[in-house]
Amino acid sequence: MRAWVALFKKDFKLTRTVFFVGLVINLLIVMLTLYTGMKADHTLLSFLPVIIAVVFHVLYVPIIIFISLKTEANQLHLWLQNPGPASTLLISKLVNGLVMIVISLLMLYVMTGLLIVPKFNLIEAYWTDTWVSGILIFFHIIMISIIIGVWVFFVWSLYHFLKFAIGRWSWLVIIGAVIIPIWITTLFESTKLYSFLIKWGSITYDFPSFSMQPIQTYAGEYLYNFIIIIGLFFLSAWIVDNKVEV
Repeated sequence: MRAWVALFKKDFKLTRTVFFVGLVINLLIVMLTLYTGMKADHTLLSFLPVIIAVVFHVLYVPIIIFISLKTEANQLHLWLQNPGPASTLLISKLVNGLVMIVISLLMLYVMTGLLIVPKFNLIEAYWTDTWVSGILIFFHIIMISIIIGVWVFFVWSLYHFLKFAIGRWSWLVIIGAVIIPIWITTLFESTKLYSFLIKWGSITYDFPSFSMQPIQTYAGEYLYNFIIIIGLFFLSAWIVDNKVEV
């Protein structure tokens, strides 16, 4: 456990500059929101900068993982000779990105809440739907970001395997390895089999004050995404452990 904590601290040091820059950007976004609120006639429109910033967090974990992997690229021979399995090394980077995205989003949410307080009487009718939708967005942004992050693991591990096997042509294979699974997934999601496997455990979210149709999700869909995350993660770790050469 102590060794893993040391590994996590190392990964944090590799990406802390990006993390702190992100927090500063969050602060600037909130300041822009405050300025927009002073100028905009519509209260909800004044929070548009924060909404955009939250949505862009889907790229947070993959960016953190990519920077961490790229920083260590020059020491790949030492990384591969580490006595620990690749899964331990990769999960440290994933948890590091997860902790950072949670802190960053919480910062935006808390500071946005502070901006809402003076204008609460203007959005009181929307309040319940606002905080419920905020929690749902928080969860889904993190989930999507993690999915993209494990794809970064897969592409990175596959590239380092192929560059020793086929050299400069590895990039063409990598492009195919990204495009073909997306194409296959798109085709699969249009089949009845996909609907059968996914559409169970219906969960409906209703936001009456927003004058919009209820949003329906499925427990099967969350399980499907969880399987993708686990599958890609361990496939990447297996490639690193068994296929990538020093």
